[in-house]
Amino acid sequence: MKDLEGELDRLYALDPGEFVAERDSLARELRDAGQREEAAQVKSLRKPTVSAAAINQLARRERRDVDLLLDAGHRLREAQQRLLAGEDPGSLDEARRIEREALGKLRRAAKGILAESGRESGSTLDRVMTTLQAAAVSDEGRELLALGRLTGDLEATGFDLLAPLAAGGPKRKRPASRQKPKPKPKPDRRRIEQARARVREAEQALRAAERDAEKARRELELAEKELRQAEDKAS
Repeated sequence: MKDLEGELDRLYALDPGEFVAERDSLARELRDAGQREEAAQVKSLRKPTVSAAAINQLARRERRDVDLLLDAGHRLREAQQRLLAGEDPGSLDEARRIEREALGKLRRAAKGILAESGRESGSTLDRVMTTLQAAAVSDEGRELLALGRLTGDLEATGFDLLAPLAAGGPKRKRPASRQKPKPKPKPDRRRIEQARARVREAEQALRAAERDAEKARRELELAEKELRQAEDKAS
């Protein structure tokens, strides 16, 4: 049997319409080779949605921009953690700038990929962008995006991703010394809530700006189409 990881990479690089047949064929090969556990694992794999499949293609074709997005997501997570801890968030604006730049390039590339497959639509493209944003800041999403093995759409969850940190994180063991440990300072809940509100507002503003930009792009495409039709009639 060929390298299973390599076969999985090949599987997730396929068009969604080819996924199920190739998945089942790979599962049969594994079963015939006596690898029943691996065969069951492959057989249970979900067919990627159209938007997830487009992202998997982005991970293969637009590696640099996907890596930039993952880097921005890592910076945003660190900045948000510092913000929740009441510390200086650092270069949050720079992380947002890198994220916007990467998302802009990936949006154009995704539009081309969807057009190639004949599945281009505004709603599908919006799901691609929402999933890219969410994947960049979640542990599981980051891994799947890096591998190009997404199967479904993800939703941005904002500070919910950092809930364990806001709750105080895992408890530490008591030091072996008999010396009484210093009491931990109580978290500034008001400051945390204010920080959460600021980030939510920023995320909402970003999503609104992206929707406005998409609407403007659609209106431009429509106007260009009408212009071409008018020119054709006039010629």
